[in-house]
Amino acid sequence: MGGDWFKTFVCQKKVKVGSSKQVKGSSASAKSKGFKWKKPLGKESSIFAIGSTLGMPVEDVAAIRIQTAFRAYKARKTFRRLKGTIRLQGVSQRHSVQKQATTTLSYLHTWSKLQAEIRARRLCMVKEGRLRQKKLENQLKLDAKLNSLEVSTWTYHL
Repeated sequence: MGGDWFKTFVCQKKVKVGSSKQVKGSSASAKSKGFKWKKPLGKESSIFAIGSTLGMPVEDVAAIRIQTAFRAYKARKTFRRLKGTIRLQGVSQRHSVQKQATTTLSYLHTWSKLQAEIRARRLCMVKEGRLRQKKLENQLKLDAKLNSLEVSTWTYHL
């Protein structure tokens, strides 16, 4: 909104009924992208008409117009800022969600690798235990045979 908005609202003149001339300062309000007042309906604009019926001075009516335009400007500015904040939150949340998902997937991958490694170790331990058990049993059988052979050879020699 340009700097001419104040001049546009305060210095606006009343429009005559049959006049084809535009209101002074209307080109400035047409250039601005901000709030635009409606053109007067009859002899006077609606706010001036309400102000004159209530006995309000023109300065008060102008102050009301300025306050209304300023409030509208502030509301648009706040709304734009809010839209930007929401957009920023969306982008940052999207990034944080992606980051969280990738870290979770990497942790799951690592965890599954560890579990597979533990399973492999357990299998090896079980196999080694069985082999040890078989070796021990075979050793005991051999010892028993040797012992029986020794006993039988002693009995023959005596």
